[in-house]
Amino acid sequence: MKIVGIVLLIIFMVISIGAFVMNVLHVRGYVKSPIEVIDPKQILKKSLILNGVFALAMDIAINMIYVAIEVTPLWWEVLLTIVLVAICAFALATLYTTFRIHYYRRNLPKDIDKKLYYAMCISVPVLIISLWYSFNGFANYMTFPIPNGISFTEGWTRPGVGSSGFSIAFYALCILSGALFVYFLCDHKMYQQYGKHGIIESTFLIAFPAGILGARIWYVIGNWTVDGFDKDPMMMFRIWEGGLTILGGAIMGIVVGVLWFIWRNKQYSIWIAVDMIVPTILLAQAIGRLGNFFNCEVHGNPVPAEYWNWLPQIIVRNGMFSSSEEALTNGTFYLPLFLIEGVLNIGGYFIISSLFGKKLRKYTELGDLAFGYVVVYGVIRSALEPLRNTSFNMGENGYWSWIFSCLFIVFGALGIFLNHLVRYLLRKKKNNIKNVGSPNVLKNSLIIGGSVSILVLTIGIILMISGKPNLTSLVYDLFNVGVMLLCIGFGGLLISGLSSLLFVLESKREVVTANE
Repeated sequence: MKIVGIVLLIIFMVISIGAFVMNVLHVRGYVKSPIEVIDPKQILKKSLILNGVFALAMDIAINMIYVAIEVTPLWWEVLLTIVLVAICAFALATLYTTFRIHYYRRNLPKDIDKKLYYAMCISVPVLIISLWYSFNGFANYMTFPIPNGISFTEGWTRPGVGSSGFSIAFYALCILSGALFVYFLCDHKMYQQYGKHGIIESTFLIAFPAGILGARIWYVIGNWTVDGFDKDPMMMFRIWEGGLTILGGAIMGIVVGVLWFIWRNKQYSIWIAVDMIVPTILLAQAIGRLGNFFNCEVHGNPVPAEYWNWLPQIIVRNGMFSSSEEALTNGTFYLPLFLIEGVLNIGGYFIISSLFGKKLRKYTELGDLAFGYVVVYGVIRSALEPLRNTSFNMGENGYWSWIFSCLFIVFGALGIFLNHLVRYLLRKKKNNIKNVGSPNVLKNSLIIGGSVSILVLTIGIILMISGKPNLTSLVYDLFNVGVMLLCIGFGGLLISGLSSLLFVLESKREVVTANE
């Protein structure tokens, strides 16, 4: 039966891949066709059939794994696998079809294009959720911790087990996948803006390795004495042994990318580019955090697993292992910070791009979204750093990343304020003040925003005064919480208070100019 299972798995996998390739060619032909009278409904109907074949064949192929590994699954495991794999495969095919037609086919009827966009948006969470939960059917037959790489001499590699030969780490694949996803997303955004692909190609090729280099430098500086770099400086070049930090990667990647774009693309606005590109780094970081899951690293402290059993079992069971500590066996697992930060990063991206980038765009300036990334990621990291297991904290007392995360909030907010201030002064000098709305609304915004910011700032100061400074470990004590609130309050004061004041001054100036 094992041979039969393997043969059937291969056959249906080939059928599945063939159906997917046929759909790719079918959609590509429609997108490239100059003929405008082609009925898109007929195209979508054929794609729907091919996607169905792809999902059905993939479903059968995956279920043949039970036969191939010679196990007798429970009925609910088979049912769960059948349903979720079919949904996952169909969502994947739908995502490709809708994405390709929506972004590449011109002159689509608005009603059809709108439906394609909604289908594309829905398919993303459906794909992610069904993919993770589809492993529940195989959780009882998997070996944990799951592999974190492939060695060309030893086969699968696992966390905590070194490999003597050349290997491909899943962590590296996650980082590369996140970078490529962001590149294609930003390329489409630039295409929508300028009608041309490839504008940021050279920037990506320069900024991505610069970000890796910055991530390594930041880690080495933060752990100079902890990891023994001071005793053996040559260790800093052993990047394959791990040791990267996103904060340093983001700083160097953004700085180098901006400088390169300005030098190579003088005909395009750097401010439009950074507002499109920089916030998407949150998505790359969310995908890159999957590498921590495979490596069983950068997690939190042990917590009762019973409160987290609603998560996919592959996360819960793999979360019982750590690359630096003993495996847990008493009904606990390590808090999955990779998942928490990934979800927060995705949410932060949509807050920046959809809320401030679209709904509130008339109240923002070019460049605000890029600085907004610095604020949002600073808030996320400063809140999660105290939850990290101490073995994964940077610096002697674990404060290195946390301090700079708090500074991210301040520097990002300061960047937004200076961005508004400089632009206001330039418009005032050129006497070219834009219409930003009613002064009364903006005054209310000033009063409310400033009051809330001052309130948060006051609470932070009170907590700092009432709490005793704790510089031995990074935990949620009154002092550390006070510092975070202080940074958030100060940043909010700059953004919602002083920036709103500039808006009011612009509105008043416009009224005076109109009366004259």
